[in-house]
Amino acid sequence: MGATFDPQAVAAKRLNEVPFSGIRKVFDAVTQLEAAGRDVVHWQIGRTDFDTPAHAKQAAAESLARGDVHYAPNAGIAPLLKAIAARTETDTGVETKPEQVIVMAGANGANEGIMVSMLALINPGDEVLVSDPNWHHYKSCASLAGGVPVEVPTREEDSFALRAEEVEKRITPRTKMLCVTSPGNPTGTTVSEGELKKLAAVAVKHNLVVMSDEIYARIYYPAPCAPSIYSLPGMAERTIVINGFSKVYSMDGWRLGWTVASPQVTRHLLKVRQYTTVCVNTFIQHGAAKALTASQDCVEEMRQAFAARRKVIVEGLRSIEGVTLAEPTGAFYAFPNVKIFGGTSGEVADRLLNEHAIATVDGAVFGTSGEGYLRLAYSCSKEECERGVERLGKALEGMRG
Repeated sequence: MGATFDPQAVAAKRLNEVPFSGIRKVFDAVTQLEAAGRDVVHWQIGRTDFDTPAHAKQAAAESLARGDVHYAPNAGIAPLLKAIAARTETDTGVETKPEQVIVMAGANGANEGIMVSMLALINPGDEVLVSDPNWHHYKSCASLAGGVPVEVPTREEDSFALRAEEVEKRITPRTKMLCVTSPGNPTGTTVSEGELKKLAAVAVKHNLVVMSDEIYARIYYPAPCAPSIYSLPGMAERTIVINGFSKVYSMDGWRLGWTVASPQVTRHLLKVRQYTTVCVNTFIQHGAAKALTASQDCVEEMRQAFAARRKVIVEGLRSIEGVTLAEPTGAFYAFPNVKIFGGTSGEVADRLLNEHAIATVDGAVFGTSGEGYLRLAYSCSKEECERGVERLGKALEGMRG
Protein backbone atom coordinates (compact mmCIF):
# COMPACT_ATOMS: atom_id res chain seq x y z
CA MET A 1 0.00 0.00 0.00
CA GLY A 2 1.30 3.43 -0.88
CA ALA A 3 1.85 6.31 1.53
CA THR A 4 -1.15 8.32 2.71
CA PHE A 5 -1.64 11.38 0.55
CA ASP A 6 -1.08 14.58 2.54
CA PRO A 7 -2.52 17.69 0.78
CA GLN A 8 -0.62 19.99 3.14
CA ALA A 9 2.72 18.34 2.42
CA VAL A 10 2.41 18.68 -1.36
CA ALA A 11 2.05 22.48 -1.26
CA ALA A 12 5.01 24.35 -2.74
CA LYS A 13 7.23 25.93 -0.10
CA ARG A 14 6.76 29.33 -1.71
CA LEU A 15 3.18 29.34 -0.41
CA ASN A 16 4.56 29.71 3.09
CA GLU A 17 5.49 33.27 2.12
CA VAL A 18 2.03 34.16 0.86
CA PRO A 19 -0.87 34.82 3.27
CA PHE A 20 -4.57 34.73 2.55
CA SER A 21 -6.12 38.19 2.23
CA GLY A 22 -6.82 39.94 5.52
CA ILE A 23 -9.28 42.19 3.70
CA ARG A 24 -11.47 39.25 2.68
CA LYS A 25 -11.89 38.30 6.35
CA VAL A 26 -13.67 41.62 6.87
CA PHE A 27 -15.92 40.95 3.88
CA ASP A 28 -17.00 37.63 5.37
CA ALA A 29 -17.70 39.18 8.78
CA VAL A 30 -19.77 41.98 7.20
CA THR A 31 -21.86 39.42 5.34
CA GLN A 32 -22.65 37.67 8.60
CA LEU A 33 -23.58 40.92 10.36
CA GLU A 34 -25.90 41.99 7.57
CA ALA A 35 -27.51 38.55 7.54
CA ALA A 36 -28.25 39.15 11.22
CA GLY A 37 -29.96 42.44 10.34
CA ARG A 38 -27.20 44.89 11.34
CA ASP A 39 -26.91 48.27 9.58
CA VAL A 40 -23.24 48.28 8.53
CA VAL A 41 -21.18 51.31 7.48
CA HIS A 42 -19.24 50.03 4.46
CA TRP A 43 -15.70 51.40 4.57
CA GLN A 44 -14.04 48.07 3.87
CA ILE A 45 -14.19 47.69 0.11
CA GLY A 46 -11.65 49.21 -2.27
CA ARG A 47 -13.87 49.63 -5.29
CA THR A 48 -16.02 52.44 -6.58
CA ASP A 49 -19.79 52.41 -6.14
CA PHE A 50 -20.42 53.95 -9.58
CA ASP A 51 -21.61 52.12 -12.67
CA THR A 52 -19.43 51.51 -15.72
CA PRO A 53 -19.98 54.33 -18.25
CA ALA A 54 -22.91 53.52 -20.53
CA HIS A 55 -20.90 54.06 -23.72
CA ALA A 56 -18.37 51.41 -22.64
CA LYS A 57 -21.11 48.87 -21.91
CA GLN A 58 -22.79 49.64 -25.20
CA ALA A 59 -19.57 49.18 -27.16
CA ALA A 60 -18.97 45.82 -25.49
CA ALA A 61 -22.55 44.73 -26.23
CA GLU A 62 -22.23 45.75 -29.88
CA SER A 63 -18.93 43.86 -30.14
CA LEU A 64 -20.52 40.75 -28.68
CA ALA A 65 -23.51 41.07 -31.00
CA ARG A 66 -21.33 41.24 -34.10
CA GLY A 67 -19.51 38.07 -33.10
CA ASP A 68 -16.26 39.21 -31.49
CA VAL A 69 -16.17 36.02 -29.44
CA HIS A 70 -12.87 34.43 -30.47
CA TYR A 71 -9.26 34.74 -29.33
CA ALA A 72 -7.68 38.18 -29.25
CA PRO A 73 -3.98 38.81 -29.91
CA ASN A 74 -1.81 38.12 -26.86
CA ALA A 75 -1.04 41.78 -26.31
CA GLY A 76 -4.59 43.02 -26.99
CA ILE A 77 -6.68 44.30 -29.87
CA ALA A 78 -5.21 47.13 -31.94
CA PRO A 79 -7.83 49.83 -31.07
CA LEU A 80 -7.31 49.27 -27.36
CA LEU A 81 -3.51 49.24 -27.56
CA LYS A 82 -3.66 52.51 -29.46
CA ALA A 83 -6.07 54.04 -26.93
CA ILE A 84 -3.95 52.99 -23.93
CA ALA A 85 -0.80 54.39 -25.53
CA ALA A 86 -2.55 57.69 -26.19
CA ARG A 87 -3.94 57.83 -22.63
CA THR A 88 -0.50 57.14 -21.18
CA GLU A 89 1.03 59.85 -23.32
CA THR A 90 -1.65 62.33 -22.20
CA ASP A 91 -1.18 61.50 -18.51
CA THR A 92 2.62 61.34 -18.41
CA GLY A 93 3.81 63.45 -21.36
CA VAL A 94 5.97 60.55 -22.58
CA GLU A 95 5.64 59.42 -26.18
CA THR A 96 4.18 55.92 -25.98
CA LYS A 97 3.56 53.52 -28.84
CA PRO A 98 1.00 50.67 -29.01
CA GLU A 99 3.79 48.07 -29.16
CA GLN A 100 4.75 49.10 -25.61
CA VAL A 101 1.36 48.02 -24.24
CA ILE A 102 -0.05 44.69 -23.05
CA VAL A 103 -3.70 44.37 -22.03
CA MET A 104 -3.86 42.38 -18.80
CA ALA A 105 -6.51 40.69 -16.68
CA GLY A 106 -6.92 40.66 -12.92
CA ALA A 107 -8.90 41.84 -9.91
CA ASN A 108 -8.32 45.51 -10.54
CA GLY A 109 -6.54 45.16 -13.84
CA ALA A 110 -3.19 45.43 -12.13
CA ASN A 111 -2.89 41.94 -10.66
CA GLU A 112 -1.78 40.04 -13.74
CA GLY A 113 0.52 42.86 -14.81
CA ILE A 114 2.33 42.73 -11.47
CA MET A 115 2.60 38.93 -11.47
CA VAL A 116 3.76 38.75 -15.08
CA SER A 117 6.36 41.47 -14.47
CA MET A 118 7.75 39.64 -11.45
CA LEU A 119 7.94 36.32 -13.31
CA ALA A 120 9.58 37.95 -16.32
CA LEU A 121 12.21 39.97 -14.47
CA ILE A 122 12.83 38.55 -10.98
CA ASN A 123 15.28 35.69 -10.48
CA PRO A 124 15.33 33.55 -7.32
CA GLY A 125 16.91 35.61 -4.56
CA ASP A 126 16.45 38.98 -6.28
CA GLU A 127 15.23 41.62 -3.86
CA VAL A 128 12.17 43.76 -4.55
CA LEU A 129 11.72 47.00 -2.60
CA VAL A 130 8.13 47.70 -1.54
CA SER A 131 6.84 50.56 0.58
CA ASP A 132 5.31 49.66 3.94
CA PRO A 133 2.32 49.90 4.33
CA ASN A 134 1.16 48.87 0.89
CA TRP A 135 -1.23 46.56 -0.92
CA HIS A 136 0.09 43.05 -0.25
CA HIS A 137 0.02 41.94 -3.88
CA TYR A 138 3.53 43.25 -4.59
CA LYS A 139 5.11 41.28 -1.77
CA SER A 140 3.20 38.11 -2.57
CA CYS A 141 3.97 38.22 -6.29
CA ALA A 142 7.65 38.82 -5.57
CA SER A 143 7.66 35.77 -3.30
CA LEU A 144 5.81 33.59 -5.82
CA ALA A 145 8.41 34.53 -8.43
CA GLY A 146 11.19 33.41 -6.07
CA GLY A 147 12.20 36.92 -5.14
CA VAL A 148 12.62 38.45 -1.71
CA PRO A 149 10.34 41.38 -0.86
CA VAL A 150 12.09 44.03 1.21
CA GLU A 151 9.76 46.46 2.94
CA VAL A 152 10.70 50.13 3.15
CA PRO A 153 8.94 51.74 6.12
CA THR A 154 7.09 55.01 5.61
CA ARG A 155 5.82 57.41 8.27
CA GLU A 156 2.68 59.37 8.92
CA GLU A 157 4.68 62.60 9.36
CA ASP A 158 5.95 62.14 5.78
CA SER A 159 2.41 61.42 4.53
CA PHE A 160 3.48 57.80 4.11
CA ALA A 161 5.48 58.78 1.02
CA LEU A 162 8.30 56.49 -0.07
CA ARG A 163 11.53 58.38 0.71
CA ALA A 164 14.64 58.01 -1.42
CA GLU A 165 17.02 57.92 1.55
CA GLU A 166 15.05 55.07 3.14
CA VAL A 167 15.09 53.18 -0.15
CA GLU A 168 18.83 53.59 -0.59
CA LYS A 169 19.53 52.27 2.92
CA ARG A 170 18.01 48.94 1.91
CA ILE A 171 19.70 48.46 -1.44
CA THR A 172 22.08 45.49 -1.65
CA PRO A 173 23.87 43.78 -4.56
CA ARG A 174 20.74 41.60 -4.86
CA THR A 175 18.27 44.47 -5.28
CA LYS A 176 16.56 44.30 -8.69
CA MET A 177 13.28 46.22 -8.52
CA LEU A 178 11.64 49.18 -6.80
CA CYS A 179 7.85 49.32 -6.57
CA VAL A 180 6.22 52.75 -6.44
CA THR A 181 2.50 53.13 -5.74
CA SER A 182 1.19 56.67 -6.01
CA PRO A 183 -1.51 57.53 -5.06
CA GLY A 184 -1.37 54.66 -2.65
CA ASN A 185 -3.49 51.98 -1.08
CA PRO A 186 -4.12 51.98 1.92
CA THR A 187 -3.07 55.55 2.71
CA GLY A 188 -4.58 57.63 -0.11
CA THR A 189 -1.41 59.74 -0.11
CA THR A 190 0.78 60.65 -3.08
CA VAL A 191 4.54 60.79 -3.66
CA SER A 192 5.44 64.34 -4.66
CA GLU A 193 7.19 65.10 -7.94
CA GLY A 194 10.24 66.25 -5.98
CA GLU A 195 10.50 62.94 -4.13
CA LEU A 196 9.87 61.00 -7.35
CA LYS A 197 12.92 62.76 -8.85
CA LYS A 198 15.02 61.56 -5.91
CA LEU A 199 13.69 58.02 -6.27
CA ALA A 200 14.45 58.14 -9.99
CA ALA A 201 18.02 59.17 -9.25
CA VAL A 202 18.40 56.22 -6.88
CA ALA A 203 16.98 53.86 -9.51
CA VAL A 204 19.42 55.11 -12.15
CA LYS A 205 22.38 55.03 -9.75
CA HIS A 206 21.73 51.41 -8.76
CA ASN A 207 20.34 50.27 -12.15
CA LEU A 208 16.95 49.23 -10.76
CA VAL A 209 13.80 48.29 -12.62
CA VAL A 210 10.89 50.43 -11.40
CA MET A 211 7.31 49.20 -11.24
CA SER A 212 4.99 52.21 -11.05
CA ASP A 213 1.42 51.36 -10.09
CA GLU A 214 -0.71 54.27 -11.35
CA ILE A 215 -4.15 52.69 -11.01
CA TYR A 216 -5.34 55.70 -8.94
CA ALA A 217 -3.43 58.41 -10.82
CA ARG A 218 -6.56 60.08 -12.20
CA ILE A 219 -8.37 60.03 -8.85
CA TYR A 220 -6.15 62.85 -7.62
CA TYR A 221 -7.47 65.97 -5.96
CA PRO A 222 -4.87 68.71 -6.54
CA ALA A 223 -4.99 68.17 -10.34
CA PRO A 224 -6.43 65.86 -13.01
CA CYS A 225 -3.52 63.41 -12.79
CA ALA A 226 -0.86 62.57 -10.19
CA PRO A 227 2.83 62.92 -11.13
CA SER A 228 4.44 59.82 -12.64
CA ILE A 229 8.01 58.58 -12.25
CA TYR A 230 7.72 57.27 -15.83
CA SER A 231 7.75 60.86 -17.07
CA LEU A 232 11.15 61.71 -15.56
CA PRO A 233 14.37 61.73 -17.64
CA GLY A 234 15.92 58.29 -18.05
CA MET A 235 12.97 56.48 -16.49
CA ALA A 236 10.84 55.38 -19.46
CA GLU A 237 13.40 52.72 -20.41
CA ARG A 238 13.48 51.17 -16.92
CA THR A 239 9.87 51.64 -15.75
CA ILE A 240 6.87 49.33 -16.04
CA VAL A 241 3.66 51.31 -15.65
CA ILE A 242 0.77 49.34 -14.16
CA ASN A 243 -2.70 50.74 -14.76
CA GLY A 244 -6.24 49.66 -15.43
CA PHE A 245 -9.95 50.31 -15.78
CA SER A 246 -11.35 49.16 -12.44
CA LYS A 247 -11.02 52.38 -10.46
CA VAL A 248 -11.34 55.30 -12.88
CA TYR A 249 -14.04 53.69 -15.04
CA SER A 250 -15.75 51.52 -12.36
CA MET A 251 -14.93 48.39 -14.33
CA ASP A 252 -13.61 46.16 -11.54
CA GLY A 253 -15.90 43.33 -12.65
CA TRP A 254 -14.45 43.54 -16.16
CA ARG A 255 -11.05 42.36 -14.84
CA LEU A 256 -9.07 44.53 -17.20
CA GLY A 257 -5.83 46.51 -17.02
CA TRP A 258 -2.54 47.09 -18.78
CA THR A 259 1.22 47.42 -18.63
CA VAL A 260 3.35 49.98 -20.44
CA ALA A 261 7.09 49.49 -20.74
CA SER A 262 9.88 49.84 -23.28
CA PRO A 263 9.47 47.64 -26.37
CA GLN A 264 12.26 45.34 -25.16
CA VAL A 265 10.83 44.88 -21.66
CA THR A 266 7.35 44.47 -23.11
CA ARG A 267 8.61 41.49 -25.14
CA HIS A 268 9.85 39.87 -21.91
CA LEU A 269 6.44 40.39 -20.32
CA LEU A 270 4.62 39.09 -23.38
CA LYS A 271 6.60 35.84 -23.31
CA VAL A 272 5.35 35.14 -19.78
CA ARG A 273 1.87 36.38 -20.58
CA GLN A 274 1.53 33.68 -23.24
CA TYR A 275 1.55 31.12 -20.41
CA THR A 276 -0.84 32.86 -18.00
CA THR A 277 -4.22 34.05 -19.30
CA VAL A 278 -2.95 34.22 -22.92
CA CYS A 279 -5.33 37.07 -23.84
CA VAL A 280 -8.27 39.05 -22.52
CA ASN A 281 -11.70 38.23 -23.97
CA THR A 282 -12.25 40.19 -27.13
CA PHE A 283 -15.57 41.97 -26.76
CA ILE A 284 -14.75 43.63 -23.43
CA GLN A 285 -11.62 45.09 -25.01
CA HIS A 286 -13.83 46.96 -27.47
CA GLY A 287 -15.81 48.33 -24.53
CA ALA A 288 -12.59 49.38 -22.80
CA ALA A 289 -11.33 51.14 -25.92
CA LYS A 290 -14.56 53.15 -25.96
CA ALA A 291 -14.10 54.07 -22.29
CA LEU A 292 -10.72 55.59 -23.12
CA THR A 293 -11.64 57.35 -26.37
CA ALA A 294 -15.13 58.71 -25.62
CA SER A 295 -15.90 61.71 -23.42
CA GLN A 296 -14.01 61.69 -20.13
CA ASP A 297 -16.68 63.73 -18.34
CA CYS A 298 -17.63 60.61 -16.38
CA VAL A 299 -14.14 60.46 -14.90
CA GLU A 300 -14.25 64.07 -13.75
CA GLU A 301 -17.73 63.63 -12.31
CA MET A 302 -16.51 60.67 -10.28
CA ARG A 303 -13.43 62.54 -9.11
CA GLN A 304 -15.57 65.43 -7.93
CA ALA A 305 -17.90 63.05 -6.08
CA PHE A 306 -14.94 61.45 -4.34
CA ALA A 307 -13.58 64.90 -3.49
CA ALA A 308 -16.84 65.73 -1.72
CA ARG A 309 -16.74 62.46 0.22
CA ARG A 310 -13.09 63.02 1.06
CA LYS A 311 -13.97 66.38 2.61
CA VAL A 312 -16.57 64.71 4.84
CA ILE A 313 -14.14 61.96 5.88
CA VAL A 314 -11.15 64.23 6.54
CA GLU A 315 -13.12 66.81 8.50
CA GLY A 316 -14.96 64.09 10.40
CA LEU A 317 -11.84 62.19 11.37
CA ARG A 318 -9.96 65.30 12.42
CA SER A 319 -12.86 66.33 14.64
CA ILE A 320 -12.46 63.15 16.73
CA GLU A 321 -10.21 63.75 19.73
CA GLY A 322 -7.12 61.57 19.58
CA VAL A 323 -7.28 60.75 15.87
CA THR A 324 -4.58 62.04 13.53
CA LEU A 325 -4.57 61.75 9.76
CA ALA A 326 -2.08 62.18 6.93
CA GLU A 327 -3.80 64.20 4.21
CA PRO A 328 -5.20 61.81 1.57
CA THR A 329 -4.59 63.42 -1.82
CA GLY A 330 -5.63 60.61 -4.13
CA ALA A 331 -7.57 57.36 -4.51
CA PHE A 332 -10.49 56.95 -2.07
CA TYR A 333 -8.78 55.90 1.14
CA ALA A 334 -8.06 57.51 4.48
CA PHE A 335 -5.62 56.00 6.97
CA PRO A 336 -6.32 57.43 10.43
CA ASN A 337 -4.06 56.86 13.42
CA VAL A 338 -6.05 55.19 16.24
CA LYS A 339 -3.17 54.23 18.51
CA ILE A 340 -4.53 56.00 21.60
CA PHE A 341 -7.65 53.86 21.73
CA GLY A 342 -5.92 50.84 23.24
CA GLY A 343 -4.96 47.45 21.91
CA THR A 344 -3.79 46.73 18.40
CA SER A 345 -5.37 48.26 15.33
CA GLY A 346 -6.79 44.81 14.62
CA GLU A 347 -8.54 44.85 17.98
CA VAL A 348 -9.86 48.37 17.36
CA ALA A 349 -11.16 47.30 13.93
CA ASP A 350 -12.83 44.23 15.42
CA ARG A 351 -14.58 46.27 18.10
CA LEU A 352 -15.76 48.85 15.60
CA LEU A 353 -17.20 46.11 13.42
CA ASN A 354 -18.73 43.83 16.03
CA GLU A 355 -19.95 46.44 18.52
CA HIS A 356 -20.75 49.37 16.21
CA ALA A 357 -21.19 47.82 12.73
CA ILE A 358 -18.45 50.01 11.23
CA ALA A 359 -16.44 48.03 8.68
CA THR A 360 -12.80 49.13 8.32
CA VAL A 361 -9.58 47.23 7.62
CA ASP A 362 -6.79 46.76 10.14
CA GLY A 363 -3.78 48.77 8.93
CA ALA A 364 -1.38 45.97 9.92
CA VAL A 365 -2.82 43.92 7.03
CA PHE A 366 -0.80 46.22 4.76
CA GLY A 367 2.52 45.91 6.60
CA THR A 368 4.27 46.45 9.91
CA SER A 369 4.16 50.25 9.54
CA GLY A 370 0.38 50.04 9.26
CA GLU A 371 -0.03 48.87 12.85
CA GLY A 372 -2.04 51.43 14.80
CA TYR A 373 -3.97 52.64 11.74
CA LEU A 374 -7.24 51.76 10.02
CA ARG A 375 -8.02 51.87 6.32
CA LEU A 376 -11.28 53.59 5.50
CA ALA A 377 -12.44 53.31 1.89
CA TYR A 378 -14.86 56.15 1.17
CA SER A 379 -16.16 54.29 -1.87
CA CYS A 380 -19.70 54.67 -0.61
CA SER A 381 -22.19 57.53 -0.82
CA LYS A 382 -21.54 60.92 0.75
CA GLU A 383 -24.56 60.31 2.99
CA GLU A 384 -23.10 57.04 4.25
CA CYS A 385 -19.78 58.80 4.89
CA GLU A 386 -21.60 61.44 6.95
CA ARG A 387 -23.47 58.79 8.90
CA GLY A 388 -20.28 56.81 9.34
CA VAL A 389 -18.12 59.56 10.80
CA GLU A 390 -20.85 60.45 13.28
CA ARG A 391 -21.09 56.81 14.37
CA LEU A 392 -17.30 56.46 14.45
CA GLY A 393 -16.90 59.51 16.67
CA LYS A 394 -19.29 58.09 19.24
CA ALA A 395 -17.72 54.64 19.05
CA LEU A 396 -14.16 55.88 19.59
CA GLU A 397 -15.26 58.21 22.38
CA GLY A 398 -16.58 55.16 24.20
CA MET A 399 -13.39 53.22 23.55
CA ARG A 400 -11.17 56.01 24.93
CA GLY A 401 -12.35 55.33 28.48
